[in-house]
Amino acid sequence: MKRTLIWIVAVLLTLGSSVYQRMTGPTHPLRQTVETAAGQRNAFRLPRSGGPEAVRVTVPLRDATLYSGASKAPAATESARLYYKHYPEVAGEAYMSREMRVTGAGEWEAWLPALPAAGKWQYYVEAEGAVYPADAPVVLRFKGDVPAACLIPHILFMFLSLLFVTVAGGFALCRLSAYKKYLYMGLASLLLGGFVFGPLVQHYAFGPYWTGFPMGTDLTDNKTLLMLLALMVAWGFEVFGRRSAARPWVTVAVTVVVWAVFLIPHSKNGSELDPQELASAQTALVAPAASEVCTE
Repeated sequence: MKRTLIWIVAVLLTLGSSVYQRMTGPTHPLRQTVETAAGQRNAFRLPRSGGPEAVRVTVPLRDATLYSGASKAPAATESARLYYKHYPEVAGEAYMSREMRVTGAGEWEAWLPALPAAGKWQYYVEAEGAVYPADAPVVLRFKGDVPAACLIPHILFMFLSLLFVTVAGGFALCRLSAYKKYLYMGLASLLLGGFVFGPLVQHYAFGPYWTGFPMGTDLTDNKTLLMLLALMVAWGFEVFGRRSAARPWVTVAVTVVVWAVFLIPHSKNGSELDPQELASAQTALVAPAASEVCTE
């Protein structure tokens, strides 16, 4: 009964962590709402990840019925503009802007120019007298295409590692000897997900294979390294401290550490190109005009 309960809790926690990582990660769009002319609230999303093409930004019209089929041009008082500049800040750089057009879907539309992988824009929209988002600009990062053959195993093994480590911690807490097997399985999964497929994902998305310590400050890579070090401590106690009665408690402590590290929001301090170099390389900022972009 204990084993079954531990597995149920571990699976639920792991599934919950996947939702948390998705919601807090930089690829998840920023949710916003528009108050319509009728007093309703229409939800929409502002993108925070893109590449390698230009990124479409849309905001719902306050009264879409006036522009059904985009047959009527909006009045001057009903204009919308997209404002953007490099992130982090470039000294002396002012916001560039693009006029947004009305689509047949009842939205304002404009396109952010593409940047090289790891380049970033910060942007906001002024539409019909309102600013989105109202508090701070959205930061959008560009990345390259990652093959599914690299991305899927990376995600799978990382969450399997968390699952096995959680089971190991639960078994160790209940003094079930099988905790060692799941500890080793968690370590093996982390090595595959974080240090075999992880660098491949990093390479396809942003260029380098590793940007954590000692090469850089990428928090995702450093999180993976901290998890490995914690699991290696538990592994070391199992291999070299077989007579120590503290071994199960070390595994419990390591499980807590792994969870604390894992719950740090994904991709903080991630790969980032020098915005000063991007600002001076104007050829990298060419993007199709709204009328030239295929919207089929």
